[in-house]
Amino acid sequence: MNEDKFWSIIEKAGSPDQCSPEDQCSLIVKSLTGLSKQELIDFENIRLQLLNKAYTWSLLKSCFIVLSYVSDDVFEDFRNWIILNGQERFYNTLKAPDSMVQYIAVEDPVEEISGEPLMMVCEEAWEGDIEELEEEYIYPSIPDIVDDWPPKEDLQKEFPNLFDKFWNEEMIKKIHDPE
Repeated sequence: MNEDKFWSIIEKAGSPDQCSPEDQCSLIVKSLTGLSKQELIDFENIRLQLLNKAYTWSLLKSCFIVLSYVSDDVFEDFRNWIILNGQERFYNTLKAPDSMVQYIAVEDPVEEISGEPLMMVCEEAWEGDIEELEEEYIYPSIPDIVDDWPPKEDLQKEFPNLFDKFWNEEMIKKIHDPE
């Protein structure tokens, strides 16, 4: 399997602005069911490579703006969700994260923006021992992001569209200062 086939499978299942990520991933599982062990391994390794490409400082800051919170798991789910949006949106978002505001069609980003189901599609499609797949996955090294967290004004300047639509001071305070 190559990256073109990977994107074809993702896009054939729709995108999060057309259906829920869970429904989209169910369709992805159907497309993967019956593929060879090597094709499933290739699919997952491509996903892992794309996830790594999306591990950027800009996307980390964007994730915080949209969800009012960021952690390793939240950021991974966010990047998987970006992958679920298809090849063109994925690469456009890498170039200009503020552009993703055009395709985020959710009422509650915290509840609705999650690509977590994409993490298990190969295992769900595989009828054998899951360890047979997992032992052949290639996990790229996570890039180092070393930078100081910017003040709110810098985030607003860098991501004006995302900031205007999603910045939620009340939610940020609630999450970070629960008392």
